Amino acid sequence: MVVKMFLWGMALAPLAIALELLLIWLLSPGTNPFDLISQTQSASVIKIVLSATLIPALLEEYLKYSAVKFRILKNSEFDEPTDAMIYCLIVGLGFAAIENLLILFKITYPDFGQVFGIISLRFLGATLVHALASAIVGYWLAFGILHNKERKVFISIGLGLAILFHTCYNYLIITIARLTDSGQKMILISSVAALMVFTALVVSYYFRKLKKQQSICKT
Repeated sequence: MVVKMFLWGMALAPLAIALELLLIWLLSPGTNPFDLISQTQSASVIKIVLSATLIPALLEEYLKYSAVKFRILKNSEFDEPTDAMIYCLIVGLGFAAIENLLILFKITYPDFGQVFGIISLRFLGATLVHALASAIVGYWLAFGILHNKERKVFISIGLGLAILFHTCYNYLIITIARLTDSGQKMILISSVAALMVFTALVVSYYFRKLKKQQSICKT
């Protein structure tokens, strides 16, 4: 089941990219979606934020959650509270794997130094973001299962927190890419690191909390 959910994560990545490009194009019909994402001054701030941060975060987090909801939630293997976090995280890793490959395909020449640099940054950044965001959704999904009457509320909270975290990360990364001042870049890079560490600690706390719930269920 772990392998299957990883593959589902991989399969959803191209769909997410296609939907993102469609929604971004709808923001500005007739404009190349890739141009809109890369624009700095010519596009409005709202369009930049929507196209490069919020839309990708919203679509990607919902699609990753949907894989768990429709493919394993009612499966007999889904039988422990921590399973929700684990399977969501696995889907996130599968999703990130395809994203990383698609990023590498954009490199024009086989510059191994550039490839190594991109892989390192993607592993430390985007891969971890997908894993942490999916784990957040998984925790609130488990909480919703344990409190069935309020399941939709808790799942909505989980998706909302994951989308907020993912959006903040995307916005900081894009802002760093647009800056020319090294001092400002270092401040934002430190902000990204702080965001990742804080979220990782929260996810770790979530997992420990579910493990306690698991022992209670077995008892």
